[in-house]
Amino acid sequence: MNPRLPILSTARLHLLRLAADDLDAVAAIHGDPETNRYNPDGAASFETCARWLARWTGDWEREGFGYLGVVTREAPDHVIGVAGLKVASIAMPHDTSFDALNLYYRFRPTAWGQGYAAEAAEAALAHARPLRPDLPVCALIRADNAPSRRLAARLGLRESGEVDAAGRRVHLLAH
Repeated sequence: MNPRLPILSTARLHLLRLAADDLDAVAAIHGDPETNRYNPDGAASFETCARWLARWTGDWEREGFGYLGVVTREAPDHVIGVAGLKVASIAMPHDTSFDALNLYYRFRPTAWGQGYAAEAAEAALAHARPLRPDLPVCALIRADNAPSRRLAARLGLRESGEVDAAGRRVHLLAH
């Protein structure tokens, strides 16, 4: 990864706009079976990660925000996770949908349990939400993913009682 100025910084982290140079890190995170323990589709292929990364960089071009690569201040060349928000159409049952800011966080297992996901997600929320206050913030989380559900609750999101078309519970940010 080339040295870049962070988009956001926290006490322990820098959040960087993802670039083509980050493909290996994105693939390592999203291709790891452990990080996909709650993903019914399983680990992503390198090709799928390349498509995602291209879309994510396009989100920045269109919206001025999106998913970010997360690095620690001590190791600024090692992406430990991806976190952020992007505009998404949330598919619901019965061919309905709604637009929202989709909150996303996925980290390497070596970064779990250290509060990095919460720290990165809080910073991303503070950055993106004012740019699109017209959209609700949501996170789509499988019912059996207790760690992600706890983090969403810590960030102020609450289960809405709805389930999206893929069977994930819809969590919305309380106003």
